[in-house]
Amino acid sequence: MKKVLKNYQHAKSETFKNHPLGYLIRHEIKGNLIVEAKLDLSKYHVAGQVGIGKWAEVPWISIFIKNLTTSATRGYYIVYLFNADGSGLYVSLNQGWTYFKEKYGTKLGKTKIQKTASIIREKLNTIPQKMNLLKISLKGEGDLARGYELGHICGRYYDISNLQDEEVIISDLQALLITYIELEDFIGNRSIEQFNDFILLKEDGLFLEDRDNEEKYQLATQQFIVSESIVEGYEVNKKRERPDPIFNKGGQKQWTRNAGLASKAMMLSNYTCEIDRSHKIFISKSTNKPYVESHHLVPIAKQEEFRFDLDQLANLICLCPLCHRLIHLGKDEEKEERLKKLFEQRKEQLSWIGIEITFSDLKRMYGISKYI
Repeated sequence: MKKVLKNYQHAKSETFKNHPLGYLIRHEIKGNLIVEAKLDLSKYHVAGQVGIGKWAEVPWISIFIKNLTTSATRGYYIVYLFNADGSGLYVSLNQGWTYFKEKYGTKLGKTKIQKTASIIREKLNTIPQKMNLLKISLKGEGDLARGYELGHICGRYYDISNLQDEEVIISDLQALLITYIELEDFIGNRSIEQFNDFILLKEDGLFLEDRDNEEKYQLATQQFIVSESIVEGYEVNKKRERPDPIFNKGGQKQWTRNAGLASKAMMLSNYTCEIDRSHKIFISKSTNKPYVESHHLVPIAKQEEFRFDLDQLANLICLCPLCHRLIHLGKDEEKEERLKKLFEQRKEQLSWIGIEITFSDLKRMYGISKYI
């Protein structure tokens, strides 16, 4: 590694093809890491790179869990990154920048990859004390160098003037591998794309429809600031194709709710209960308005039964806390009476957005077996 740091700048002025420094990184250092860290090649893929056809600004050696990725362009991996100026190198738990760039574009992609790194860092419990470096600086000017810097989750810096001995470097790697395995477990049965979508849910103002996220969703709807102009410009009768689901750790589908959209619905309802607008409600500390909660009349959990998006204003009902609990937990006859009123109020709007449903079907979704 020290030889790479000392000689890489000079090597870049020489012929790229078959250069011994390329062989050193791609084969010798790679092979030593496999042997000394006792890497199981049935689980891990190890690769080194100094560029493809021409010298890279930042050479690297990566260790990939095969089940997650074998490419530095996407997913999560451990990587040794050599500073562009030869001043030192980092060992970093990092992620593929190209994935974010292609999905979101360069500007937004930078924000998304940095936020993903921050969220994952907060969730990991096994980050070694020596590996708690929050930022890295590769002294480079290229897009890939910046991508590595933004994608850094945790790691350590080795300065060329005080490069650690082999035992320390291998010990550090073995400790970071434990963190990497924890991340693998956190990802679970999801693809990298599914996991990244899950990680960024709250960043995008989205919340899963399960009970664990209910309170967070309702709190977010209170804290979301909505302007009158946004509400006026929103098309309430426009059909929108069903979005892709989010996958939980077990690989099961779940659907999302947009807190900003729920806030718009509250504003449109004038912060009143749509079952009975005379219901007395306390004043919310967040909005300084009467406290109401958001409820999907056609349950968002039933999204797979419909071609069009259920998370729309036409399907969003504002209820006082008592009526909201009753709709979910009350006796069948009381639930049915209130659902009937809400259904009659909204059935035309639901039809506008492509949600065709009978009242009998709606009762089935709420587990009501009796009829009025």
